Amino acid sequence: MNHFLFLCIFLTTNVFAFKLSNTQKLQDLEQLSSYIQSGYGPLKYKEKNLNIYLDKLKEKYSKKISNTRSNGEFYYDIVKFIAEFKDGHFSAKIKTDHKAYAGFIVNYVNEKVLIDSIDREQLPKDKFEFEKGDEVVEVDGVAIEKFLNKYSKYVASGYALTSKAIAAYYVSSRKGNRVPVPTSKNLLLKIRKGTSNIIEEVSVDWKFTGTPLDEYKDFGNEESSFLAKKSSKSNLYNLSISQKFNDILGDKIDATYHCNGDTRIAYPKDATIIMKKPFVAYYHKTAKGNVGYLRIPHYSPKNKDTGKEEFKLRFEQYEYAISELEKNTVGLIIDQDHNCGGSVTYLQQIVSLFISKETLPMQFKLLANKSEYLGFKSWLDETNEFTLEHQAIKQVTTLVKDAWINDLFMTKMTSISGLEFISPNQIRYTKPIVMLIDKMSGSGGDAFPSLMGGIGRATLFGERTMGLGGHVEEQPNLNNSQIKVRMTKSLFFRPDGVAVENNGAVPDINYSITRNDFLYKFKDYQKAYLKVLLEKIK
Repeated sequence: MNHFLFLCIFLTTNVFAFKLSNTQKLQDLEQLSSYIQSGYGPLKYKEKNLNIYLDKLKEKYSKKISNTRSNGEFYYDIVKFIAEFKDGHFSAKIKTDHKAYAGFIVNYVNEKVLIDSIDREQLPKDKFEFEKGDEVVEVDGVAIEKFLNKYSKYVASGYALTSKAIAAYYVSSRKGNRVPVPTSKNLLLKIRKGTSNIIEEVSVDWKFTGTPLDEYKDFGNEESSFLAKKSSKSNLYNLSISQKFNDILGDKIDATYHCNGDTRIAYPKDATIIMKKPFVAYYHKTAKGNVGYLRIPHYSPKNKDTGKEEFKLRFEQYEYAISELEKNTVGLIIDQDHNCGGSVTYLQQIVSLFISKETLPMQFKLLANKSEYLGFKSWLDETNEFTLEHQAIKQVTTLVKDAWINDLFMTKMTSISGLEFISPNQIRYTKPIVMLIDKMSGSGGDAFPSLMGGIGRATLFGERTMGLGGHVEEQPNLNNSQIKVRMTKSLFFRPDGVAVENNGAVPDINYSITRNDFLYKFKDYQKAYLKVLLEKIK
C-alpha cells in the first residue's frame, strides 16, 4: 500500500513538475524585453516607421501572461509578442517535438487556400475525394479568412501577404514549436470542388507525433521522445530563413519548393538542359534567339546527404552554368521565387557573375554595443593580420566600437565585412535579365533582387518580397521556459537607401500567380515573363 501511495504521489508530482508560476512567466517576458531593448537592431526603426513600441507591448502582454492557465498558453503568448514586431527574422521556438499533420499540403494562391499535394497513404481517394486546386473555404467551423487572420498572429513577418501565406500552411500542418497543436483528433473542413459551387464537408484524422505540452493530454501516438538539439554558433553573415520553413513544414518542405533547386515551371519542349541538380539551368528557342533560365533557391549551399557546406563547389557550378548561358543565349530569366536566403558573402559573390563594373556591396547599419564589438573583434582575431580581409574587418570593428563609445544605438552604413566593392567575376553574364521574385522570398531573397534591381542589372518581375532586413543571431534561451529566440541584429538597405525591413524588393512589373499557373506548371506565368524579356532584347 505504501509503495502504491508513493507511486501515485510521484506520478502526480511528475506530471505537473514543469508548470511555471506567474512569477517565472513574467521573468521570461522581462528577460526577452531586455534582449530587445539592448540587442534588437530594428528597434528604433520600428518605433519611427511602424509605431511599434516595446513598453506598450510589454504592458499588454504582462496582463495576458498573468492570466494564462498553462505553460502552453504562456509559450504561445511569447510567440505572439514577438510576432507583433512584424519581423520575419525575429522568432521564438518552443522546445517541443509535438506536431500534427492532416495528410495534405495547401498553398495560398491569389488570396485563396488551394490544396497542393495529398499523401494518399494517409488520405486514400475513397476517404478524401479532393484534388490539387480544390479550395479550402472553412476550417473547424471557421471561415478561411478568419482562420488566416487568427494564425497570422503567430507569424512574425515584414509583409502582411507573406503572413497569410505562411498561416495557410497551418490549415493542415501544425508543429508545436511554432503554433498550438490541435486538441481535437479530427480536422473538419469545407472544400470547394475546383471553381464550382459544389462545397463538400469532410472530416480527416490528425496524425499526431511527439509529446504534448504540459503533459495534460496524451493521444497515445507512436513518437513520444523529445531530443533537444544543440544550437550552432550564429554566423555573422547569416541572412537565411530556411530554418523557419523547416520548422513549419518539416519533411514536406520539398513539396512547396521553398529553398529547393528544382523548378515549379514547365520545361519548354525544345529546352537544352545544362543541369537539373542541385539547381535547374537550361535554355530554349524563341523568336529572338535562345533564352536562358537559371534557378537560385538560396545562398546556403549544403550537401543534401551530409549537410556539409559547399560554397566553393556551388559557386563553381554557377560559373559553369553562366558560361554556358553566356555562350548560347540572348537573354536570361533568373528564378528567385521561394528563395530562403543565406550567406552575405556568397550572395555578393553570386552578384559578381552578372555585373561588368564594380558596385557597392550590401549596406548595413550595425548595433553599437559591447556585445557586437566583441563579436567583430573575435572575428578580426581569427584572420591573418597581413590580409585584406583583416584590414576590412578591422574598419568595421572600429566603426562599431566608436559608435558604442559615443552612445549611439547603431553605426552609420557599412558593408558587414568591410568590403568596399563587389568586383565583376571573370566569368559573367552580359545580356538582359528578368528576375522572378515573390512574397515567399526573404532575407537574402530580399537582398539579391534589391541589389540587382537597384543597380539596373535586372528587371524585377512578380510580387514584392518578404522584407526581412538584417542578419540574425541566436540569443540565450529564456531561463524558465527555455524558449529559443533568434533576433535581428542589424538593418540592411537597398541601393536607393530604403531599408529592406518591411519594404523588401519591389517588382518593376507586377504579376500575381493564378490558379491556372498553380495547376498547369505556371505556363501563363512563363509566357508573361518571357514577353517582358523579349521586349528587352534588341
